[in-house]
Amino acid sequence: MDNANHAARSQRLSLGDLAVYGSGTMVADSLGIGLGTLLLFYLTIVCGLSGSAAGIALGLILVVDSFVDPWVGSLSDNSQSRHGRRHPFMLAAAAPIAIGFGLLFSIPIGLTGMALFAYALSMLLVVRIGLSFFTVPYVALGAELSDDYAERSTIVAARVLFTVVAGLGAAFLAFGVFLSGQDGQLNRAAYTPYAWTIAGVAFAAAAVSTLGTLGSRGRLHAALPSQEKSRFLSELAEVFKNRSFNILFGACLTLFVGLGVGGSLALHTNTYFWRLQPAQILVITLVSSFGTFLGVFIAAGLSRIVEKRAIALLGIGLIGVGQITPTLLKVSGLIPVAAELTTLIIFALASGIGAGCALIGFQSMMADAADEHEHLFGARREGLYFAGIGFSSKASSGLGTLLAGLILDLIRFPHGISGAPPTHLVVPPDTVLKLALIGGPGAAVITAISIAILTLYKRGRREHEEVREALDSRRAAIAS
Repeated sequence: MDNANHAARSQRLSLGDLAVYGSGTMVADSLGIGLGTLLLFYLTIVCGLSGSAAGIALGLILVVDSFVDPWVGSLSDNSQSRHGRRHPFMLAAAAPIAIGFGLLFSIPIGLTGMALFAYALSMLLVVRIGLSFFTVPYVALGAELSDDYAERSTIVAARVLFTVVAGLGAAFLAFGVFLSGQDGQLNRAAYTPYAWTIAGVAFAAAAVSTLGTLGSRGRLHAALPSQEKSRFLSELAEVFKNRSFNILFGACLTLFVGLGVGGSLALHTNTYFWRLQPAQILVITLVSSFGTFLGVFIAAGLSRIVEKRAIALLGIGLIGVGQITPTLLKVSGLIPVAAELTTLIIFALASGIGAGCALIGFQSMMADAADEHEHLFGARREGLYFAGIGFSSKASSGLGTLLAGLILDLIRFPHGISGAPPTHLVVPPDTVLKLALIGGPGAAVITAISIAILTLYKRGRREHEEVREALDSRRAAIAS
């Protein structure tokens, strides 16, 4: 059976196939601004939850994710459904994601203290577990659509392009439509219609991607005979025996924690340090998304002449430059007030390009590492491998936001009061300065650690071709 699937995987994917598959990334990425940029601000400034409580809620979610993501990866790796290993999980997750996200930004006025904490935590659990059941099988499915070294980067590029579409759409809906009124991001009533609109987009994307890729089941791997029963703990231990996975997982996790700290504090910083209006925040966000779009093509062009690791390192470096430079320029007095927005736009573009390069590099290398795993251990573990990527990205709104929330209380950044308008919240100048330095240069230090870890990864095109040849020979011997 898998030999026939291998032959199907040798056929290049059409643009339509790539588009339908790529649309699935909008499920998580359309929620990205809400869970990353807006959530900590909404919970602390708008709803009145303390920074520590908000951070702890998101930190607890990270603990849940650390178990759920690999568990879902193992379940889908070993699934024997007639609809394939991945699709049933993806379809079942669509409604909980949408409903949970809508309710998360519909917190009833008057909820305070533990009741507010419990409500936010409950809705976060629904959203994050739903995202695990969709995203882990979805990304693993992409690694199975092709065995070709170069086409795997094309598949990742399709995801990244839809990441850009999702980012642009979500940013426009947030800062260009629902939060664009007089009080902007301080208007509590605007968050609920925004969230339910995004929830509808995520649900539609899940349906299109899941149902649209059912026709590609003939390309996918079936669970090997040795995988008829899931042995979760032994499988997880097996994955961590692969040095390539450990390096990629460590670098990706570190990068996303840094992005989480900076991203979670971004709306606080933009509001109180840069003093930006919603329209200006929208411009910066759109430019960043456009940069990610450019990064896809830059990475595609570079992939013909350099290794994937070099592309990822370039991307992370650009992200770090974008994190550290604008704040230091303003603090040192090297840019006039009139040039601040232009400076932010320039470095948002650079960071966006970096994000596109890093995403393609990381995810394509992880697909190669999954092949290496089969070569070493004789089992397909794409679900577990991409659970590592999924867990890393969730760390941006888990561990990153936990740190950000604790930081807000540590520097004594005031939070709102439930039921009271937050428009007149007064923040001391020294507190604002500390916020900016931590959210920019502080986050860049974590990003630099990610670069150091990734330099340990040594596998490239030649090593992958050797693995593919060995796997093809093994399959041919089994077939004969």
